[in-house]
Amino acid sequence: MKSLFLSILFIIAADKFCTAQYMQLFAGNAGAYDGVHSNDLMLLSQSEVGDMDHADISGNPFWNEDWKTALLYTDKYAILVSKVKLNLYKNDIWYKTPDSLVMIAAKGQIKGITFFNGDDTTSILANFVYFKNADDKNYRYFQFMNAGKAQLIKLNTVTVNKSPFDPFTGRSELNYVTEPSYYLYYNATMTLLKGHNKEILFSILKPDASIDKWLNKNNNKLKSASDIIGFLDYLNAPTIK
Repeated sequence: MKSLFLSILFIIAADKFCTAQYMQLFAGNAGAYDGVHSNDLMLLSQSEVGDMDHADISGNPFWNEDWKTALLYTDKYAILVSKVKLNLYKNDIWYKTPDSLVMIAAKGQIKGITFFNGDDTTSILANFVYFKNADDKNYRYFQFMNAGKAQLIKLNTVTVNKSPFDPFTGRSELNYVTEPSYYLYYNATMTLLKGHNKEILFSILKPDASIDKWLNKNNNKLKSASDIIGFLDYLNAPTIK
């Protein structure tokens, strides 16, 4: 199931997917795939958001504070929704109905998300897949940051931090805290990148000796996410010079 979702989302990214291209997703997984829906939000088995503001908690639990156009993938169809947010604290999908009601999709109903830049569905902003890592008991939305056999995955874990009691305000402040983690996904295995990125990446991907020349030429230290994506894109290219 997990590898199927990954393949689908990165085929979409690589081919600059737009809604005019109705794709047969999740074939054979749960019956016939019904294509892309744009006006059937009831299929999400939703519930209305009870407390939108969480005024007692400062900060932001969402991947992006702004409402974004997105394709929401179930195991049978995709739904194009004009206003979507991803709540990473709860791992919930929030969206607005045409009547401006803010709703939450049923837990686990959305298997993948493609966010777009504005209303331009040819310009992909981010791809997420809902799955459970081997060392985790919970399903979460992981962001897949490049296409190809070797992929960089980002997991933003959002928690609520409680500060010490403040006698002047008579309360302990609560705030959302986001901590990112990065993984290499290769041959259906996820490996946590802990800082010694070059050693880990080289031990798994086993690039030939020419890669050091490429890294030096591009001043790539494999320290940042953009460095690692550039490195993986180079290795994933059909022809490496």
